[in-house]
Amino acid sequence: MMNKKIWIFIFALLLSAFIWFEINIMKIQKVDIQIPITISNAPSALVPITIEPETIDVTVEGKGQDIMGYNLKKFVYHIDLKDVHYGKNYLPIAYENLDGLEEFNLNVVYKPPMKDVLIVMDNMNTMILPVELAFADDESRQYFEENELDIKPEEIQITGPQSIITQIEEIITIPYNMDIHVDDPHLSVIQPQDPMVSYDTYTLDITKMEPKIIQKTISLIPIDTPDGIEIFPSSVSIKVSGEQEIVSILEEKDIFTKVEFPDSFKVDDEISITVEVPDGIDLLGQTPTKVRIKSIPE
Repeated sequence: MMNKKIWIFIFALLLSAFIWFEINIMKIQKVDIQIPITISNAPSALVPITIEPETIDVTVEGKGQDIMGYNLKKFVYHIDLKDVHYGKNYLPIAYENLDGLEEFNLNVVYKPPMKDVLIVMDNMNTMILPVELAFADDESRQYFEENELDIKPEEIQITGPQSIITQIEEIITIPYNMDIHVDDPHLSVIQPQDPMVSYDTYTLDITKMEPKIIQKTISLIPIDTPDGIEIFPSSVSIKVSGEQEIVSILEEKDIFTKVEFPDSFKVDDEISITVEVPDGIDLLGQTPTKVRIKSIPE
C-alpha cells in the first residue's frame, strides 16, 4: 500500500512539472541575452588589443520555447575587420541585424544606449630581448658559476602587439636548480602573461661556457735589428685577439719582432717586419708592415 502511494506521488510530481514546463514554454517572456562578439579578417600587420563591449546585451520578448531554441543555437555577433585602421575604431552595432531573432520570432524590447563597438588595433611587431637566468637558491647559483655553465640562446625573439611587448624588458627563466638540472641540460622560460605575445623559443640549453674572446692593442713595440743598422720607424703596433685569460695578461715582452734583411740591401730600402705572438693568440693587424733602412754600417 505504501509503495503504491509513493508511485502516485512521483507521478503527480512529474505531471505537475510537465504542466509547468508546457505553460512556461508557451508563455510570452522577457529575458536578457548576451551575444558574444567575434571578429575576422584583421589586416595582417594589425592585431586587436581591445574590444569593448565583449558582448551585445539586449532584452528580448518571445515564447519560452523560442527563447530556449535561440539559446541552444549559440548565436554570435560577427564583425569584419577588413576596413579597420591603427588605433581606435568605432563600429556601429546593427541591432536590427542580430542573427537568430527573426528565425525564433523574438523581438528586442530593450537595447543599451551604446551604439558602437570600440576596437583598438595595434601594430604587430617583433623584438629581441635578453634572457634573465633565475636561480632556485644560492647553492645553485654557486654551482652554475663554478662550473662555468651558460645558457643558449642568450636572447629570444618575441612577437606581439607593439604597445605590449615594449613594456617587456627581459625574458625570465624558471629557477635553475642544480639538483634537477645536473641531469637535465634544458631550462624553460616563463610563459608570456599575455596570450597575444609569443616567443620564438621556450626551451634553453644549459651548456659549458665558451671562452670569452677579446681584442687588445699593444703599441710601440721595439723592432729588433742588428747592431749598427737604423730603421724608421723603429717600433711597431699590433692588434691581437684570443681568449680573455690569455690576452688580458699579454705584455710587450711576450711579443717578438724583427726585420728579415736580405743578403743585399742599401739605405732607403723597405724591409718587411715579422711579428711573432704566443700560441693561442691571433695577430689581427700591425702598423707598419714595413720599415725603411735609415743607415747601415760603413
